[in-house]
Amino acid sequence: TKTNIQIKDRILSRNGLLIFSLIFIFIFIFKKINAKISLDNGIEEIVEKFDQGDNIFVFKRAKELLVSFPENKLLKRYFNKATHPINISTDSLLAQAYIKYDTDTTWNYIGETPIDSIRVPASTKRHKKTKDFQLKFIINDRSIFAATNQSGKFYFGKVDQFPQEHSIISGSKNHLMYFPGIDFGNITFEPYSIARTEVSNLDFKDFVKDGGYENEEYWDFPIILDGIEYTYNNSIKSFVDKHGQFGPANWSYGQFDSNRENFPVTGISWFEARAYARYKNLALPNVFQWLSAAGLSGFVDELPNISTSNLKANYLWEVNDPRGENYYGIMNIAGNVREWSTNPMGVEKSKYSILGGSYLDNPYSFNDYQSTSPFDRSIGNGFRVVKSKNDQSLDDFTITYNQRDILSEPDVSEDVFNIYKKQFEYDDYDLDVAIESISGYDGYVVQRYELTPPYENDELLHGYIVYLKKVNGLIIPIIEFPIAAAIYRNSDDSIIESIIAHQKHLLMEGYAIIRPVYYSTYSRKKTITSWWANETDQYKNSIIKMGKDYKRSIDYIESRDDFDFKNLSYMGYSWGSIMGNIMLAIDDRVKFAFLLAGGLEVQKTKQEIDPAIFTRRITMPVMHINGKNDGVFDYNNSQLPMQKLLGTPQEDQEMIVLEDVGHIIPEDIIIENHLRWLKKYIKN
Repeated sequence: TKTNIQIKDRILSRNGLLIFSLIFIFIFIFKKINAKISLDNGIEEIVEKFDQGDNIFVFKRAKELLVSFPENKLLKRYFNKATHPINISTDSLLAQAYIKYDTDTTWNYIGETPIDSIRVPASTKRHKKTKDFQLKFIINDRSIFAATNQSGKFYFGKVDQFPQEHSIISGSKNHLMYFPGIDFGNITFEPYSIARTEVSNLDFKDFVKDGGYENEEYWDFPIILDGIEYTYNNSIKSFVDKHGQFGPANWSYGQFDSNRENFPVTGISWFEARAYARYKNLALPNVFQWLSAAGLSGFVDELPNISTSNLKANYLWEVNDPRGENYYGIMNIAGNVREWSTNPMGVEKSKYSILGGSYLDNPYSFNDYQSTSPFDRSIGNGFRVVKSKNDQSLDDFTITYNQRDILSEPDVSEDVFNIYKKQFEYDDYDLDVAIESISGYDGYVVQRYELTPPYENDELLHGYIVYLKKVNGLIIPIIEFPIAAAIYRNSDDSIIESIIAHQKHLLMEGYAIIRPVYYSTYSRKKTITSWWANETDQYKNSIIKMGKDYKRSIDYIESRDDFDFKNLSYMGYSWGSIMGNIMLAIDDRVKFAFLLAGGLEVQKTKQEIDPAIFTRRITMPVMHINGKNDGVFDYNNSQLPMQKLLGTPQEDQEMIVLEDVGHIIPEDIIIENHLRWLKKYIKN
């Protein structure tokens, strides 16, 4: 009947609704289970990668999971542990900011500047990577790239004034600048733009065709070099090609070779490069602009990747060859051709800066300072141009550089060295040590010691000792020399935390870490303001006092009956490593040493504290781990000389050079090798 049919329809409808509801519930539960599994697996991966120091992975995975689980406390905690906040602002109110991470190719829009806070992956010593993040700005349809990991305030000026074919580089205030062996200190410079490509043969042909050689206004004459005055009339005929016509040294009859129009012009003197720049209403870069554009400004812990650049090769590349592109979009600033700069070198100003190396040069020439006669027209000499506010003080800044070949320098006799060594000695006197226990560090004994220093001073020598509360037997001591940050800090606030954070692997194995607060470091009065060596008496006297503090701290370590003094070792990273060249030669109570990211300083100092003299007298076992791409202590000029001069017998040396690693040594390599070295030489 009709009623029965209606009843059946209702039953079917209800059953269908029930089945649909059950399917929906099943799918919901299934998704919840899958989401829970995904979350659990994700957190497990995050914890594992965080422990390995891979903050890039933690950042990306945690950020992805937080979209689905925004309230998960564990995700939030690891995301915050693996990241740090940055702020971004520009001198333009219309800057659109983008960011990309690691090796990603996709730019993510993050908003208009200023941006008060955005979290990015935190740098870590434990994981080797290419880069963490990079910013890009779009202003008036111009894309402007920041350096890797650069944040804060950017100064671009009026971007419309810069040529479209240039990359715009932010100005900077009090920016650290140096070449190996040359400390410029902190430099302030205005925003500028630099040509993305070197000047090509075709570009330079316009200058020749338009009578550039004949127009005296373009040329830097008269000029005095080595006491000789050069005028336009008696010099211009020097700038001719192979057949006596005006043009680069390797051209013929005022023409470049066929099919070479897009290759960089070479065989160019400084004078010709400057004349061309004036012809274009542009300029040559000064050394500070060049360093910044090359990625060599600031504290360069790792050199830019130049593995695909045109260095030590057989032929030139075209100016727009992308293999040599850097993060600013600049082509071939490393290699291809050497690039002239405005700055003279030396008191006589007879040479001018030429930077970056050429296809004929070794890779290390990229970040080495080089200069030559402004008349030099070698094959391999080229240039690129900049647009900038005229800053004569930076353009004319004279480079002072006494290039040093450490291995060719003579040694001193043992009698002379013993005189040098006696500078660090002092008469015996009572230790009169005061010990203070510092609480608040669960599981650790933390002590602060004070001693009268072995020289006239109104400060006490003090230091810190950290070890586990539960240690069986005698505690094996390790004396540290700090990194250069100790010079710039004015308090001891970070010392204990940094020992526990960075030396935990040693503390957990039962070692004691002793970090003296050496003369002119941390909370003590400053007499030196840089770790760069120099030839002043003040620097010499400061180093001698540091050495005396080192020896007096060893006196105290020796006096403690809870320390296994016969196994005392030394540890130093960066500045602590290079200071080891002296410290390890003045006290043989230290039995072996572990050094990281060091070498010999190429800056000259007084001979009586020259590390190259002292390192020859080190005889204890030494392990030294370096990165071949170290931007602070160059492999060829700093690392190799130390390795060759070190007096330790070969069987007790272990030198590890890590390819594709800079100044930051991966932490897993540090831990594995330091523990192995300690176990090899500890005596029962």
